[in-house]
Amino acid sequence: MIPNIQRNEDLFIDAAVRHLTAARNHLQCAVLHFDDAGYEHDPTARSYSYVTGIVAEFRGRTYRPVVAPEPTHIADAAREYRRMARRAY
Repeated sequence: MIPNIQRNEDLFIDAAVRHLTAARNHLQCAVLHFDDAGYEHDPTARSYSYVTGIVAEFRGRTYRPVVAPEPTHIADAAREYRRMARRAY
């Protein structure tokens, strides 16, 4: 019986995914350190999100793209409406 040996291309892809996983972990640490220092560094957070998406895709999970934040004027208008109508939900 022939053992289940992976092709060279599969080995290179597995190694690349392992490196991306390590990069994802380091980026997550960087994002947390920025947060602890009171900074928001958007490029680092976006890089973490993109690398997480790539790793998820190779692991067979679906990638959730980053959802754009809700416009603040809508939330402000809703708060103002509740204040004027004296409603608290």
